[in-house]
Amino acid sequence: MSPPGAQTLLGEGKALARPVSDSRAHPTDKRKSAMTALASPEAPQERCVGRGWWLFWGCLIVLGLCLCSWQVMRGQARAQHLEDTASAPELVMPTAPPASASLIELQGEWLAEHSLLLDNRTLDKRHGVAVLTPFRSRDGRWWLVERGFVASPAPRADPEFTTPDGSLVIRGRWQWLNGQGTSGGPLFGPNREGQRLQQVDLSAWKVLGAPAFAGIVHQTGGAGRFLPWWQPSNMTPERHYAYALQWLGLSLGAAVVMIVGARRQRQAALRQRQV
Repeated sequence: MSPPGAQTLLGEGKALARPVSDSRAHPTDKRKSAMTALASPEAPQERCVGRGWWLFWGCLIVLGLCLCSWQVMRGQARAQHLEDTASAPELVMPTAPPASASLIELQGEWLAEHSLLLDNRTLDKRHGVAVLTPFRSRDGRWWLVERGFVASPAPRADPEFTTPDGSLVIRGRWQWLNGQGTSGGPLFGPNREGQRLQQVDLSAWKVLGAPAFAGIVHQTGGAGRFLPWWQPSNMTPERHYAYALQWLGLSLGAAVVMIVGARRQRQAALRQRQV
């Protein structure tokens, strides 16, 4: 049995020995914790940068493909329109819905008091309006007729024009409006301002009741015709298809950049880890 003093000294020696052992391991643990502290903020940042990279280029690829598809559909629609125009029938007082771009002949009279002006039209660098006048055919139906271009004497001054009276015959090319009875397109503010319309809208003539059909006749002949202004879009289907190829090329280029850039990012990350 050891004396009490010896046990006290032995306990103190053990207590002193533990800090020595802990102090030897402490620098290694400190270096490991420091390396972990330095590495942990970078890992989430690398993951965040990589996710943003794929998201940005993926959205660009999808956008390019959508625009490519849209241009292809427009080219197909334009080709169909040209085909319909080339084979458009000539109709006299049609009672069935006319095909798009049909040539129509109507007999009746102008409803001059219901004329309105389609605003902001240009012809040969002149600013003006297109005259819109309803035409009541002999069977009692009314048709909206775009009679042509009239120059404005001042930027916001309504031009003066005349409308023939009596029974007469007019001819024109038929254009369907959209499902809402409008020509569509962007509209800023109210559609009607005085006698001016920003876009064609059959509801502006609702006092006349329902029209013969939800469309408009672009006058090509007969009394009351002004300078021809309207013509279908002159963009060919081939141009739409060329735009589609450009958007497809953009998508392919974005895909190449996305893949090559991702590989370089991974290689750079590996080199950093090795260092």
